Amino acid sequence: MLGWLKSSGGADHPMADPKGARAIIETLPTQNPSQSLEMLSEQLEGLREASGLKAQRVFEIIDTIDTAAKPFQRKLSQDYVSGGLALAKAQETRIAHVVGTFWLRLANAYRMLIEMHEAGDATATSIRGQLSTAASRSIRAANLYLKWRLFRYSPVTPAFWRDLGRIYQVAEARGFSAGKVIVYPGIFGESSVQRELLKVFMLSVSSTDSLSAVQVEIVERVCAQFSEWFVMQKQASTGCHFWFDLASDKAPARLADRLALSPSMRFFGPGNAAYELEKLGAMVKAGGAVPSNVNLGGEYPPDQVIEALKHLSRYWAPQPPARREVRKESAERIDVVHGLEDVLSAVERDIMDLDFDDRRMEGWGVTNESSGGFGAVAPANRSDWLQIGTLLGVKYQDGAAWGVGIVRRLNFDAQNNRNVGIEMFARGVTTVKLLPLLPDGRVHPDDELGEDALLLPSAADNSLGKMEVTLVMKLGTFSPQKSYGMRMYAMDYLLVPKRLMEAGQDFDIAEYRVLQRSA
Repeated sequence: MLGWLKSSGGADHPMADPKGARAIIETLPTQNPSQSLEMLSEQLEGLREASGLKAQRVFEIIDTIDTAAKPFQRKLSQDYVSGGLALAKAQETRIAHVVGTFWLRLANAYRMLIEMHEAGDATATSIRGQLSTAASRSIRAANLYLKWRLFRYSPVTPAFWRDLGRIYQVAEARGFSAGKVIVYPGIFGESSVQRELLKVFMLSVSSTDSLSAVQVEIVERVCAQFSEWFVMQKQASTGCHFWFDLASDKAPARLADRLALSPSMRFFGPGNAAYELEKLGAMVKAGGAVPSNVNLGGEYPPDQVIEALKHLSRYWAPQPPARREVRKESAERIDVVHGLEDVLSAVERDIMDLDFDDRRMEGWGVTNESSGGFGAVAPANRSDWLQIGTLLGVKYQDGAAWGVGIVRRLNFDAQNNRNVGIEMFARGVTTVKLLPLLPDGRVHPDDELGEDALLLPSAADNSLGKMEVTLVMKLGTFSPQKSYGMRMYAMDYLLVPKRLMEAGQDFDIAEYRVLQRSA
């Protein structure tokens, strides 16, 4: 029995009367957004066990908390998305926990109002006209909770999808699923229960496990911006190639052959939003900025917006992106190090038998592989450094050579294991020294002035024939105006920059022309 069905002579929630609610809001530590949001979150959780509260007052308390929390959650979200490497790992984890917990509890609190009405609470007749608002707000909060789980590459529980399905079933049965509602006051406040649900569904099917936090933020905002074109219906059709069962606890999925149909299934898709994505991408590319009428919640580099739009175009398409290469199942074990410094150290250790701290090396299990990379499982008790774009050194545990790869996909399973997709740039590498050039064009003889780099063996095999090499080096080393000398096996070569292939957290991958061997 839920707490709000208890009979009591008086309400026992701290915010039961407006005066007490104001006192709590006024005493929030506004200089500490995490603590403030945590305190508000606890007040939401307390509603579940409070007795003696009428439904209308419950709605007022939730609305008060919702309003008071906005500046805190907005500040924490901005810090998380824009903070990047400046945030300590513990701080990043705490922000994600506090904000994610708040959105889930807010979603549950608004859903509680619908449960009160459907359970026949005598006081709930007074909020009948507010059910569509409560349902829309609950789903919107659930969408933001999902976004924070995606930030962390973490799954949601089956109960998350079951609760969303129940809300929408009530909305359909009561006839307000498609009707317009002012979810919140303001320019972007008008929506519908169906539209809010479609935002969640389209975000869920957007395959964000290959995206950074900034890109996930852009994708969620694009889903919100273009949600007016999303489509939901009871039959599959063009533009509706995803499905969800309102009576199940399964996540939305792409339509497959021989799918067993049921009356509770709904089919959805981007509709004309796919066309709008193309238009927006063209405008951003042509103008070098996001148009003023598009609200992405912040300013982002045009190339990141364009990349996010391309990603959505691929995953919203009727057919999913095809794998470039066939993967085969594998039960291999690999040793992994991360970051350019440790990759260099591991390669040097193997080549020159230098000491290397094995505690910085992890053993991962490979689940599948192809010539282009691995699917692997990283252990739950380690690997807290993992994120999209991390440079890896990879070696079969019974192998002889280190290769270089980059984390391209990442998600956690229910046991907190990390499922990692690794793109391999090379299956074996060797270290070289990059050195400045003397005024006469010769390579500087002093190795102490140089920087260690990794030469990809695919380039090493044919570098003399093609006169090109590909290097992995410290971030910021590449410049289109700067040439280097490369010392390899006691031989010196002159390198002229060709192109930067990729820049990561601590590395550049670049191609150089080999003009000639230095005299």
